[in-house]
Amino acid sequence: MRLYTARPPETISVRATEGYVRWRLCADCAEKSGREISVGPESGDGGADIFVTGHYELRPGSGPIFSGSYPAHLERRAGRVLVTVTMPLEEYVAAVLMAESGDFENVESQKAMAVVARTYAMRFLGQHATEGFDFCDTTHCQAFGWKGANAAVRGAVSATRGEVLRFEGKLAQTFYHQSCGGMTAAAREAWPSVTEAYLTSHTDMYCAARGVLKWGSAIRVADVDRALRAAGIAMPAGWRTIEIASRSESGRAQRLKLSGGAGGSAGISASTFRFAVDRELGWNKIRSDLYDVRMAGEQIIFSGRGSGHGVGMCQAGAEEMAREGKSYREILSFYYPGTQIAPIADGAKWQKRSGERVELLSTQLDVDASILPIAERILKEDEAAIGWKAGAGLRLQIYATLDSFRDTTGQPGWVAASTRGKSIRMQPLAELQKRGIVESTLRHEIFHVLVEAKAKAATPLWFREGIVLFLSNSNGAGTAAAAMTDEEIEAVLRQPRNREEMQKAYAAAQSRVAALMQERGKEAVLGWLSGGIPGDVRGNSGGSGAASYN
Repeated sequence: MRLYTARPPETISVRATEGYVRWRLCADCAEKSGREISVGPESGDGGADIFVTGHYELRPGSGPIFSGSYPAHLERRAGRVLVTVTMPLEEYVAAVLMAESGDFENVESQKAMAVVARTYAMRFLGQHATEGFDFCDTTHCQAFGWKGANAAVRGAVSATRGEVLRFEGKLAQTFYHQSCGGMTAAAREAWPSVTEAYLTSHTDMYCAARGVLKWGSAIRVADVDRALRAAGIAMPAGWRTIEIASRSESGRAQRLKLSGGAGGSAGISASTFRFAVDRELGWNKIRSDLYDVRMAGEQIIFSGRGSGHGVGMCQAGAEEMAREGKSYREILSFYYPGTQIAPIADGAKWQKRSGERVELLSTQLDVDASILPIAERILKEDEAAIGWKAGAGLRLQIYATLDSFRDTTGQPGWVAASTRGKSIRMQPLAELQKRGIVESTLRHEIFHVLVEAKAKAATPLWFREGIVLFLSNSNGAGTAAAAMTDEEIEAVLRQPRNREEMQKAYAAAQSRVAALMQERGKEAVLGWLSGGIPGDVRGNSGGSGAASYN
């Protein structure tokens, strides 16, 4: 790993923290030792390379101090000292967590971050191979914590030691960011060539529940112009205004239009614009691409929310999930749907088969392929019942064992399936057939796909789940609804303590929505998913699932 990547020091002091520092000027040279060695353009024996071992501190003329006991390679190049250290993977993960999980207060979110950082390191190993090292110490790779890892970080790394995320047997691309602003971005919004099925845009009610990070910036047109030209981006001469020309599927600015001068107008990618401005004017000037923009005289006013590219795991949402009692497996399942946790050395042999509109993933296609035509039929029936299409990309993943289903999804054994985005994960087909619930489970989960695609981030869980239950007429149909308020149903659905409690909440949610359907009509109630629940309905449950409407 390369240290001091952004600003290589002109000189650096290597001081022993235990015993002596040892160094060589080449791999076969005689070893020297001492309490301290100073390395700079004119120091030492004139060799370009110095190989250091022992327990030491690296003290540059300016910049953070690094303490370690890893082999270090110091290169004198063009008046600078380039520093590369070789450290074990788990130590690297701990250092990343020290930098990337500073706001985490819960152990489960830290454990999730540990798996994400480890997977990222393994997936993108050799990112700077042409320069002679694997990773830099900036956010270009993963931020690096200069101070030693604390007990909480060490515990999270130890508890997940060797665990990575895989998708179809391959290491996942575990991108992450600080705050998605209530809506994650699909990978292709940031990187058009990345189209992974588990990196899709979806609402993030956990980030929204934590309190959406809002930001604003006022930047002079002249400063923006200077930043763009410093990045080598040619802009129209004398441009005076900027506007959003198009947005991505998650609502983020995608293309910007600069105009108003003698040079006509020109378009620019919003992400290119953000990086150019932030690199020149400061990394918090434009914190994300999720913003509105307006002109105020000579200034450009940005009003935005969230921080970072929005792809993959939202750290704010992960922390909220942990605060609500979700496990790190549940957190990872929410942000990377369809992936599974596995040892680094394990490469699960997932196979793929595509139907007309449904894609099946299985480790035993000869056993599970029979479910594909059933899923295709139920998809058409569910779409007809709800009145809109699921679109492309519906994925059905069947696990070979109950243990692998539980370990990957974080769900208890009494949950037959779990859906995130357009990915439906199911228990072994034999288990569902034994219980006679193959079709009812598929119907329920496909309705989930349809409902979640329409639901706003703030739509309560009791309402979304109640609609699915009403439409699929399962998981509580025929069960007397318990006397529960909307808030009580919501609390249980978010964090059920046992199967019985969950079933009571299911029955109450279904009863509540059934009464609303009868009172207001199916079309109106379904419209609340995207338009919001009317004020006279919210909090008006009357102490039971449907008392106000009977």
